[in-house]
Amino acid sequence: MKLKTSHNAARERLNEMIVSGNTLLDKVTGEYYAAKTAEAFSEEHHIPQWKEQYVDWLHKCLGSLQDIFPTPQQAITLQNAQGSGSLKMHVKWASLTADIKAKLSTLESTIKSVDDYSIEMTDELFIEDIDSFAKARDINPRQVKRLLPLNLSADQVRTFLGEILGEPLRRSDDGDAATDIFTSTVRTGGDRARTALLLKGATTRGKLTLKKCGKRGEQIARLVAVPAELYMLQHLDQIETPVIRELKTKIQSLNGEGKQCRICLVDGMDTARILVAYGKISL
Repeated sequence: MKLKTSHNAARERLNEMIVSGNTLLDKVTGEYYAAKTAEAFSEEHHIPQWKEQYVDWLHKCLGSLQDIFPTPQQAITLQNAQGSGSLKMHVKWASLTADIKAKLSTLESTIKSVDDYSIEMTDELFIEDIDSFAKARDINPRQVKRLLPLNLSADQVRTFLGEILGEPLRRSDDGDAATDIFTSTVRTGGDRARTALLLKGATTRGKLTLKKCGKRGEQIARLVAVPAELYMLQHLDQIETPVIRELKTKIQSLNGEGKQCRICLVDGMDTARILVAYGKISL
C-alpha cells in the first residue's frame, strides 16, 4: 500500500505528534504535582482542563494519521491505545497520563512502520523530500516562527542557497533576476534533478499573490518555460492558494504532455528552516 505523502514528510509529522504529546504529558504532570504540593489540586477544576487538552491533541493526531496512511488502521490503533494508571496516584490523573503514554508508545511504533509503505508519485515535493536540504528536517517550524517574516533580498537568498547546494546560482545574462535561475545540483531520492527557481526577496512584501508574480502571473509562466524536472518557488512569507493553484495547473499540463515535472513550494517558514539548518542565519 502507498502513503499519501513522502516518507520524510510522514516521519516529520509523526515526530511533531510525539513532541507535542510529550509536551502535553510534561505540562499535565508538572501542574498536577505543583497543585498537590500547594494543596490546591481540585479534580473538578484540573481534570476537565487536562482532558480537553488531551482530546484536542488526540484529534489532531488522528487527523494527521489519516492524511498520511492509506487506511484508517493507524488512527484506529491510536484511538484504542490505553494505559493503566498507578493506584498510588489520583485515579483520574493517573488514567489520563497513562493513556497519553500509551498513545505516545503507539506513535513511536507507527513511525517505525513508515518504510513498510511505498509512496505515491505526486506533483509536489516538500523540503523534507529534498536530500540537498536534509539538515532542515531537524529544524521544527516552531523554532523559527519568531524569525518571520525574514528580511532578505532575493540575491541574498540566491547566494545562501547556492552555498548550501555547493554551486553558485547564477542568473541568465539576459534573464529576469527573479526567475532565470537554473541548477542541476539539487538532489532528491539520491538523484540529481534539473531545477528552475523563482526566488522572491524582501522587496516582495507580505503574502505572495499572483499580482506579485508579474503581470497576469508571467513570472510563473516564465519559470515553467525553463526545461526542468523540478520547479521551486520560494518566498519569505506565505504563498497564497491562487499562486499554488496556478503553478500546479501548469505543471499538470506539462506532465499531461508526457514530461515528468514536480514543484517545491518554499514559504517563509521553510526558507528559515533551511537557512537556520545550514548556519546562514541564527535563531
